[in-house]
Amino acid sequence: MDISTIMFYVKMWAIGILFYLNAVLCNTVNNFVYDSNPSVALLQKYIQINTTTYNNLDKAVTFWTNLAAAQGVEIKKYVYKPNMPVLVLKWPGTNQSLPGIMLNSHMDVVPASEQDGWLYPPFAGHITQEQDRKIYGRGTQDMKSVSIQYYEALKRLKEKKISLLRTVYMTLMPDEEVGAEAGMLSFLPSQEFKAMNVGFELDEGGALNVPMIPVFVQDKVVWQIQVDCHGVAGHGSSFQPTNATATGKCHNVVTNMFAFRDEQYPLFASAPSNDSSGYTSVNLNRVSGGTANNVVPNVVSLTFDIRPSTKLNEDKLQQMLEEMVYSAGDNITITYISKNPQSPATMANSTNPFWNAIQSAATDLNITLVTAVPPGSTDARHVRLAGVPAFGMAPQRNTPTLLHAVNEYLGVNTFLSGIDFYEKVIKNMASVPANLARNPSSYLYNTTIG
Repeated sequence: MDISTIMFYVKMWAIGILFYLNAVLCNTVNNFVYDSNPSVALLQKYIQINTTTYNNLDKAVTFWTNLAAAQGVEIKKYVYKPNMPVLVLKWPGTNQSLPGIMLNSHMDVVPASEQDGWLYPPFAGHITQEQDRKIYGRGTQDMKSVSIQYYEALKRLKEKKISLLRTVYMTLMPDEEVGAEAGMLSFLPSQEFKAMNVGFELDEGGALNVPMIPVFVQDKVVWQIQVDCHGVAGHGSSFQPTNATATGKCHNVVTNMFAFRDEQYPLFASAPSNDSSGYTSVNLNRVSGGTANNVVPNVVSLTFDIRPSTKLNEDKLQQMLEEMVYSAGDNITITYISKNPQSPATMANSTNPFWNAIQSAATDLNITLVTAVPPGSTDARHVRLAGVPAFGMAPQRNTPTLLHAVNEYLGVNTFLSGIDFYEKVIKNMASVPANLARNPSSYLYNTTIG
């Protein structure tokens, strides 16, 4: 057998191995990825689209465009900032003159890497096969599961030929995780949003390891400040008075800010787990400065993340922060990186027919709701500021809170029961008659004192 014949067989063997491996991998993917339940499989497919913030969202747009086409509903794409699409799916109501219901979620997710310690690839949608099956992946809790639950619930209502009085919109935002500049903040002042005539919004909630669903009635807002302390620079061997150096002044700033932090901590420690409204959290998240190990820096920067109590007046908070900073020394500047206005709260009582609609759905399914103010924030804070009442919910009972965490997962049965929940919630909310609903903004109220 000559060398050319041997090489021919070697190539054929190699090609055969490649085909074999490809077949094995394909079968593994097919078996590994897609669940027999179409709703679960749909969530898996959505998780497989890596929508980490600032990633290209074209695949997600195609995903939702195809789903809209499958239901014969209108989908529109609005782009207010490059490469940041806002999607709107519309299920028309029988009376489109009435204010509609907006079901909001976001496409983007926070970064995830298998090297961080994930049991399974974070963008695979792996399902464990024990009795209490879990689907792992970035977005299972925050918040791709809710997006699919909205869609599947609306799909069921359409299949059952249930007419909805009010128009229902599904909105999908591109950048909630990084401040919503291209998404909700650009969408709300637009003519496109105004034309929707939204009367109530549902937004994201959170998992809770108790047998109830928290309903966010308000969000804490985000304040972030950068403090630049300027001082005397010099050789590493120089010895200036502490309060003349940038680091010394920063030390004074940190002392003042942490004294306030220590005042707030007991309020946090004694607060109910569902109510973060009564305390202001303060964290020093970044410290930067210096050019070399043997040079005293002329400027050091501190970045603080502050989540004000919903009862705290904004002007008083600003005055207090500036007093703490400027009393630390001269040549100190403060820059507001983020300074969201306080967001109003949404009424969660019998005077609000949309709350009654949600409560009725929960009662039918033997689900307990508990009102909550989370320690963080969602797009709903911007919606409320625009005069539209909003609740944040995620039907993720008895589930450890794993938003943004390694090994984020959601129980398959929990996910499926959430579709049942939203089916009733959407039907009830979209059926609230005109004579029971007032002007949407009348269901909002301010909580600041002074």
